Amino acid sequence: MGLNIDGPPIVGPRMFDWEEMCNTYLGVAPMKGESLIGSQVKLKWLREKMLPLGEEPTEEQLHAHCRAYILGLIGGVLMPDRTGNKFHLKYLTFFTNLHRTR
Repeated sequence: MGLNIDGPPIVGPRMFDWEEMCNTYLGVAPMKGESLIGSQVKLKWLREKMLPLGEEPTEEQLHAHCRAYILGLIGGVLMPDRTGNKFHLKYLTFFTNLHRTR
C-alpha cells in the first residue's frame, strides 16, 4: 500500500466527548445509541450527513467534509471493523488541524 511504517507511532489521549468532537470537527453530531455506539459511528450516517458538499462551501465546511472523507476511507477501505459498517472516532483526533496534517 505504500504506507510509511518507519518513525514514531501516532498516540494521543483516549477519553473524549465524542458527540462534542463530532459537532466541532464534522459540523454535525450522531445520535447516541442510534448512529454513535460507544466511540464508533456507522459509515451510513457519515455518508448521509456529509454528502453532498454545497456549491460554495466555507473553509470550515470544506475541512469538515475532508475529515469525513478521510474517516470514510479509514473505516471503509483501509481499516474496516469486522462488520464493515462502522469506524472508530479516535482517528478524528488526528485530523483536527488540517493545516498541520501531512
